[in-house]
Amino acid sequence: MDDKSKKLKRMVVWTIAIFAAIFAVVMAVLWIPLYNAGASAFGAVGQAFAAGWVIFLVVAVLCIAAYFGYKYYLNTKK
Repeated sequence: MDDKSKKLKRMVVWTIAIFAAIFAVVMAVLWIPLYNAGASAFGAVGQAFAAGWVIFLVVAVLCIAAYFGYKYYLNTKK
């Protein structure tokens, strides 16, 4: 395995980890007040996801852009 593919696989792991961490934090921040307000646990999850889908979409696009930007950088680097 060459050095570029190792770096690219490491970038995949990092972008997935960053997305998962942001997803978890945003869901927790949105879920806790909804659950404490009296919603059921699964109902609060649905409401939290409905409230935060734009944030998740933006973070996913940024992670994908970072991956492809890094891939482009590795391909142009000698």
